[in-house]
Amino acid sequence: MKTRVFIVAAALALAAPAAAQGATVPIQQLSGDFAATNNSVTKTPEGVHFGVYFDGAVTGGSLLYSGADGQPFSSLTALGYTYNYTTSADLDPLGAPYLRVLLDDTGDGVADHDVIFDATICGTVAPTEDEDHAVDVTTQLVRVDDDPGADCANTQTTFAAAQAALADNTIVGILITQGFTGGANLSAQVRNLTVNGTTFAFNVPPTGPAGPPGTTTIVQVPVPAGAAPASVVAGVQARQACRGAVLRRIHAPTRRGERFLRVNAALQTASGLRALRSQGRTVTVDLRNRPEANYNVRLISRYRTRGGHTRRVVTRRNLSVACS
Repeated sequence: MKTRVFIVAAALALAAPAAAQGATVPIQQLSGDFAATNNSVTKTPEGVHFGVYFDGAVTGGSLLYSGADGQPFSSLTALGYTYNYTTSADLDPLGAPYLRVLLDDTGDGVADHDVIFDATICGTVAPTEDEDHAVDVTTQLVRVDDDPGADCANTQTTFAAAQAALADNTIVGILITQGFTGGANLSAQVRNLTVNGTTFAFNVPPTGPAGPPGTTTIVQVPVPAGAAPASVVAGVQARQACRGAVLRRIHAPTRRGERFLRVNAALQTASGLRALRSQGRTVTVDLRNRPEANYNVRLISRYRTRGGHTRRVVTRRNLSVACS
């Protein structure tokens, strides 16, 4: 048995991202530190399969890794993944899987920031379809607190710079997602995920019984406006009623060369807009015990320009409470 495992690990290491060093661990089922956010994400002998998503603008799914939870963002010395994707357009880079690191800066276990690697680098790169791509995320450009990519000019930076700015934040999830972006008839295979000294190889045959059902904790994740709800489940998914987690904190955008003054935020409800509490750039959205749905937040931020004028900027964020 040891010889068999050694041969498999040696072969799979060839497909690992450039950042990978150390042990290769075959992952034969999504349990323990790995979970799927819905049943469109499944373990296959070729890897973790995503889709098919007929309309990639409103549907998608994520693979969640919780094995680094509780560690500071500064502890990530290697981070990467290998993916392969396809779309009906045969070259629609919006279908490429992207990676996010969710971060907590207050110690309550709720994501306050997200650092996202977008394989298109804000639409400037078009990864080829039906071909494996090994990505060392630590050498790439990423976005901070701009999941939809609406403000790439101000939120895009190097991974090293993002890590330095948020070094003390605690990791509360690493996700690989396909969908909620665009394109038609999207599908993907993720071959492996590298976190620090370990490469988790998914392109191995599944064996053994399914893992225990466990319990469900919903993590609030920003998704693009108009997207269908998709849950992110910490640990193994369970069959139970969906309900919101605790508090979600979002932030007014920063603008280069302009000084932030204040933000007015409101949650869209059936009866109209309801004001939300803010402190500085931070807005608190209470989704505790709310039903499965998308929740839209409007931010009206004001900035002082270098010329002394006041600029009004309207942005919208979309939060979801969902179960698979």
